[in-house]
Amino acid sequence: MIRNAVIALAFLFTTTAYSQGTAFLQDPVTTKNFNTDKYSGIKGTPFLQDKWIKGTATTPRGIYQQLELKFNVYDNTLFFNKEDEAFEFQDEITSFTLMPKPDDSATYLVYKKGITGADFSRNQYVQVLLEGPVGLYKLAIKQVSEMSEINAGIVKTFTNNSKYYISKNNQPRFIKINKSEILDSLSDQREKIQSYINEKKLSFRKDSDLVEVLKYYQSL
Repeated sequence: MIRNAVIALAFLFTTTAYSQGTAFLQDPVTTKNFNTDKYSGIKGTPFLQDKWIKGTATTPRGIYQQLELKFNVYDNTLFFNKEDEAFEFQDEITSFTLMPKPDDSATYLVYKKGITGADFSRNQYVQVLLEGPVGLYKLAIKQVSEMSEINAGIVKTFTNNSKYYISKNNQPRFIKINKSEILDSLSDQREKIQSYINEKKLSFRKDSDLVEVLKYYQSL
């Protein structure tokens, strides 16, 4: 009887969570771990960061909380830490959030699938820097390059790059991060945007500068 009551309470909790729109999940199931030999001949890392980062992962069933995550940019795959080993999720992960400083939401990195309309597929994870009538997205890129090193010959190395996209009417468009391209993308408010950039002395060396400009644009 006690066991049946516990099961019933667990079912009730799960049902209530779904009825409120969000189910909080624990202990993701997996059948595949990370092959450490896969990139053994390549210098550098396929991951966004080599260290584990606290975060959450969202599935169609709900949200996994309090995980340690690594994002394999090269293979577009998210891994979670289980007993100091990297494992893939069995669930489809539609979005995830990395929390370098869990107590500071300003440091959070949010990634989503399903964003379309640019030169990336809807299955790629894209970082969401800003959402709204005007969106800003960042695509992290890892490539394998061959370089010639003294006494080593040709060496394969992971190189890092990124692309930025401004979205209007849910249509992301590639943009180079410089003042001229930004003003062209926001040409209907060019003079006000240019004055704001000059007043705030924005250089666009940081993502936050572009986010600030787009938030201002949305306020006009």
